[in-house]
Formats: sequence, structure tokens, C-alpha cells
Amino acid sequence: MIRSIQFLSGYPVELSGVGSSRFEFCDRVNIVFGPNGSGKTTILKTLAAASGCGSGGWSEQRVFPQLPYTANVDSDDLPVFYQDCYGNSEESFIAPDYLDAHAYLRSTGERRIGLVNELIDDIEERFPTYKMRNSRRPTLILDEIDNHVGIAAQAIFWGDLIGKLSKKYQLIISTHSIFPILLQRNNNRRRDTLISLADDYVSICMTELRNAIRYFNEHQTPEDVEQSP
Repeated sequence: MIRSIQFLSGYPVELSGVGSSRFEFCDRVNIVFGPNGSGKTTILKTLAAASGCGSGGWSEQRVFPQLPYTANVDSDDLPVFYQDCYGNSEESFIAPDYLDAHAYLRSTGERRIGLVNELIDDIEERFPTYKMRNSRRPTLILDEIDNHVGIAAQAIFWGDLIGKLSKKYQLIISTHSIFPILLQRNNNRRRDTLISLADDYVSICMTELRNAIRYFNEHQTPEDVEQSP
């Protein structure tokens, strides 16, 4: 499991939302949230590099890229998987049968969010997670896998798939999506960790969402209501 990261030198310490802060991760769902250029991908790439994942894939590769900055990463020797959404945009993260059952998941971005079932099958073949204690969870580092994805696919990913994945794996996910904010868990079963890399960014996003809903409610016509599912 990855417990924390702290940057010591280089351009990450110059980022206002990153600096020399020590970011701590829980054993289930961790969301790295912020606008473009705030440091989300830098954090995840550094975690992947420190874990031996190289530019993508499993930590068993033992590929440790040389980074142009330094950071302390506190972790153990458990398996880590890194998915960079920009590395192979044609790779899907949702199983084909799942896509067939959801006809609106058709764009490259929406297919890339997926193959969660395929990834789970691969992990289960490698690591008998059902025999592992919660404290021995493998880690999945997922960098903006909901990038360029429609609202329906985001809702499925954050509302359904993340909950299932978090029962077996530590998740560290970067995103622009508002869904992990709306669906954030904070109870005895699951406490999500939210790392926001920009001051007031969460409140700004929530305000704009409320404004959009208010506008829709004020301007929809009776015909719009009849056509709504």
C-alpha cells in the first residue's frame, strides 16, 4: 500500500497546490482533484515511478524512471498497477460485454475508462486478493481514466465500479469529474480521501453545478418534461 508522498525539489514544489506538503493516502479510495496544471498527473506518475511501474503496467516490471525532481514516497512492497490514460488511448478499461450492454458507451474516451472487469480478472489471476487482509491490498493508480468521457459513463464509473474495486484494492485516482465529490463516502465502511490541489476548486465546481441545474429547471418547457425519462 502507498501511504504518502512529499516532494523535496524541482518544479512540483513550485506548484501552489503541491509545494512541500505531505499527502497521505487511505487504504481504499483516494481522489486527487484539481484543474489542469495543478499537479495531479505529476503526483500519480511519481507514485508509479517509485513503485517500479515505469510508464504503465505492473510494478513487477521493476522499472524506475529517472525523474527531474525528488520526492519521498512511503509505501510497502505490495503490487501496484499504473494506468496512464494518455499512454494508450485505444485501450479500454471496461469489458466488451459490459460495453455491449450499455449502448451509449461508444467513444474512445468512454471505452478507455473501462475494462474494469478484465483488469479485475487479471489481478485475481496474479494475486488471490480474497485471501489478503485489508491492510495488504494491491494498489491501482489511475490517471484521469474518465478524461473526455460522457456524463453517463462517469456516473457508472464513480457510482458503481469504484465501490466494487475499493472492496479489494487501494485506489489512487486523479480526475476533473464532479462525481467523486457528489458521491464521496464518509462512513464506517468507507472513508474516501479527497486531495484538492487548488483553493476553493471544489466549492467553485459545486456552485457552477448548482447554477446549471437552476438554469435548467427555470428554462425547461412542458415538452422537455414530457420527454424526460
